[in-house]
Amino acid sequence: MKINVHLHTILQRQTPQGMLSQLEAELPPGSTVENLLQLLRIEISSDHLLLAVNGRVVVPEHPLQEDDQVNLMPALSGG
Repeated sequence: MKINVHLHTILQRQTPQGMLSQLEAELPPGSTVENLLQLLRIEISSDHLLLAVNGRVVVPEHPLQEDDQVNLMPALSGG
């Protein structure tokens, strides 16, 4: 299935293709956001990312569906 991915800030540099802000990923049916992070080789822990699918914040275990719009953003700390 195809997933549309939008990468924000420092995540743009962490794709195998280089500086990309948007890409299309191909995943098998039943894949989750965590599977997508693994495919994209995102080295930041999912605990430190804001994960959104179709405009809704989700957990890494969230199942993906064909043509989902996924936004991956580094989480901000209020320190």
